[in-house]
Amino acid sequence: MNYVVIDLEFNGRKHYDVRPMEIIEIGAVKLNEQLEITDTFQSYIRPNFSINRFALQFCGISKETLLQSDSFDEVIGRFQQFCGESFKLFAWGAGDFFHLFVDCKVNRLRSDWLDKLVDLTRFYEGGLQQALVDHQLEAIGQHHSALDDALNAAQLVKHQPDIIQSDQYFVPDPFKLCTGGIKKRILLSLDEAAGQNKVLSWNEFKAEPQTKLYFSVMRLTGDEILLVEQLFVKLSNMKYGRKWKKLQTS
Repeated sequence: MNYVVIDLEFNGRKHYDVRPMEIIEIGAVKLNEQLEITDTFQSYIRPNFSINRFALQFCGISKETLLQSDSFDEVIGRFQQFCGESFKLFAWGAGDFFHLFVDCKVNRLRSDWLDKLVDLTRFYEGGLQQALVDHQLEAIGQHHSALDDALNAAQLVKHQPDIIQSDQYFVPDPFKLCTGGIKKRILLSLDEAAGQNKVLSWNEFKAEPQTKLYFSVMRLTGDEILLVEQLFVKLSNMKYGRKWKKLQTS
């Protein structure tokens, strides 16, 4: 069994953009049964969508580097080989795992290999840097460098070796996976309609260009689009109350 500690960096997105955050860097450390480092992995990823300048500054990555990097499916293929046949994945926060599932979906890749995922924040208080300080561990390298952060998280795994025995694995919520990227867009559309003294229907929202783009980018099936409709109905009820319910039944 290999124990692989990962850290991801993201492209980011504008506040109401329906395109996913996108992973632009993977850093990972592989530990053996004795929690000794046996290998490391680091790769940038060429995003599918526009590159966010703030993300470049935040992560210290140049636009040219990303444009010359391999695609997500190529990097993930190499990463799976790095992990080996039997492994557990550890990350500082379930968000990294969630976005792995999202990016696999967007890029039409299988995600069944992501089955043993352990969130390290369940075992420590505060952020990664604070946990290092609290346990008198010296931080390695540069913050928001994926490999350096993975090395730092690996220090915390070794600090509490019982963590590797955990079987409380992260499992993605299909509802959140399909609706997480469009919730803010729904709220914005509802607010815009209310500002015009209108009640927005599901069919009207479904026909909006940004909604169609979301369905396409996220590769949503008919059943998954029904999950988006459920969220729309819930938020509409909260926004319009009885007025919206009456419209739907008239």
